[in-house]
This record gives sequence, structure tokens and C-alpha cells, in this order.
Amino acid sequence: MELCRINGIFETEEMADLAAGRIRRNVQGIRRITVRPLGKSVPPAHGRERFTMLPANLRMMNYATDVLYAEIDGSRLPENLKRLNAELTVVCDSAAETRVSAIMQSLGAYHMQHKKL
Repeated sequence: MELCRINGIFETEEMADLAAGRIRRNVQGIRRITVRPLGKSVPPAHGRERFTMLPANLRMMNYATDVLYAEIDGSRLPENLKRLNAELTVVCDSAAETRVSAIMQSLGAYHMQHKKL
């Protein structure tokens, strides 16, 4: 039987895992499923300091600056900096290709590629 490989990118690794589980449970003819995180993870920010330079006018013609230091709170990082995209690769029988593709698209896959093996 002819095999095909389907790749798709998901916004989060959790969505790629969800799609992989749904494909594994609902589609016959799956040969291999791989989830791979893309990009670099964000290093933990706890214990690091950030600084802000504030200009201050001291009733003179020139400006002086002051520097404020504060510890970074990792729980306050924006959600999009914590997220990693993930790539889901499915190798399956060609008869299951449309079903696998439909499940991946319904869960938000984009940049999908199909290739016959």
C-alpha cells in the first residue's frame, strides 16, 4: 500500500498533541506520528533584573537620568512569549490521508504539506 506524509504547524504544542491523540484514536492505517516543538524556549526570567532609565528635569537647562531596578516576575510574561509552535508529522496509508488532513485542519494546523512516499 502507498504511504503519505502529512506535516502541519500548530500554534501550541498542546494543540499538536491533541491532534495526534485524536488521529491515533480515530483513524486506521497510521504508521508513525511525531510532534516536534519549533523555536527556542523562553528562558526562565525569575531572579533577573530589568532596569528603566527615567529622564528628570532638575530645573536646569540639561537633563539628568535616574535608573530604577526591579526583579522580573516570570508569571507576568505575555502568553505569546511562553508559547512554542509545534510541528505534527503523520505517516499513514494513502487511504487515510484526507481524514488525517481534516482532523489536523479542524484543530488549527497551518502550512500543511502532503507528500507521497
